[in-house]
Amino acid sequence: MSLYVKDLPTDELEFQMFVLDELADNLIAKGEDVIKLTIGITEFAIPDKVLKVIADTVYDYTKTHQVHPQGVQELREAIADYYSRTFKVPATTDSVIVNVGTSAIFRNLVQLACGPGQEIMLPLPYYSMYLVSAILVDAKVTFYNIDYKNSRVDMDSFRRAFDPDRTAMVVLNNPGNPLGNLLHKEEIIEINGIVGGHSFIVNDEVYNNCVFYQEYESPPSYLDERFQPNNIIINSFSKAFRMYTKRVGFAILPEPLIMPMRIMQQHTLLCSDPVNQWGMIEALKDEESPREVLEVYRTRAEYAYDTLHSVGCDPIQSFGGFYIVLDCNRWIRDHGMKDSKELAQDILYRVRVATVPGSDFGISNGLRLSFCNSRYNEAIDRLKDYFLH
Repeated sequence: MSLYVKDLPTDELEFQMFVLDELADNLIAKGEDVIKLTIGITEFAIPDKVLKVIADTVYDYTKTHQVHPQGVQELREAIADYYSRTFKVPATTDSVIVNVGTSAIFRNLVQLACGPGQEIMLPLPYYSMYLVSAILVDAKVTFYNIDYKNSRVDMDSFRRAFDPDRTAMVVLNNPGNPLGNLLHKEEIIEINGIVGGHSFIVNDEVYNNCVFYQEYESPPSYLDERFQPNNIIINSFSKAFRMYTKRVGFAILPEPLIMPMRIMQQHTLLCSDPVNQWGMIEALKDEESPREVLEVYRTRAEYAYDTLHSVGCDPIQSFGGFYIVLDCNRWIRDHGMKDSKELAQDILYRVRVATVPGSDFGISNGLRLSFCNSRYNEAIDRLKDYFLH
């Protein structure tokens, strides 16, 4: 018997976000003044009330020894209530499942919902976890395009990519990572009409409490009832709730997926840390902390767009989330560079700003900048100097 390791295109799939972050840390360790705009982990502290609940729970034996594969009952009730109250989504406790972040949930969903020879349909640009999850189950990946100029879905590309007989899952990332684009209500209604209930639609709402210019509407709150059985919501406490490393994510599932996901987690997860889950219950009571993140990141998005416009790169306006993208196609071409990986490293070593190559997201000549640094505006000024010289 020979050893088998899945043949992954490692040169293409290694997450450059972590590569650049590690290169930046190496420079910082040597005393260099580097500003990191890499990982989407907010610099805002976890709220004190949440920390107190987590700290108290550590010493509560009745809670630390809770083993609930689907998630602590009280947290699932709180999530269902939060979504019903805040977003008018008809969620129930039974439809909520908790895991160690949305990445694990998405990977499980792909395994359950995508059979041999089926396809997974992603936005382009995409969040890289979607692509890797599809590759791991040998699914074919198809793409629909997000138009950079108006941040709208290219519906013609969506119709071309969707196949009612082969598309197992369609992913909607709203607001989008990396672009910060916001899907419009009429676009989502049209997409559901095209899909017609033939495929599961995953609504990735991780950034839905960081929408800059309007209130977020969750699709199940306004979609026709006939589309409810194939719509999935995934979300987490990592972003505006400020708890990236606590690793608590959740999904609101339609009936056909509840028991399969429950069984999968019974055998492969056992439980998420109940200490952190109890902290999340307290987090859901706090509306001000996410709004503070939103207000600060909106001003940073605007500063980057206004400062870097027409300096050699082309910023794409961000309408939500934790990021803005720079289209550097002209710069890379005019300066004889190979791709965004080379550009990101050149920027790091010349002006000491760590960015993420767009190759992580299907943008070969772009850069993603995270808003998550208190010295963000200074980093943008350094980037302006880089592109002007």
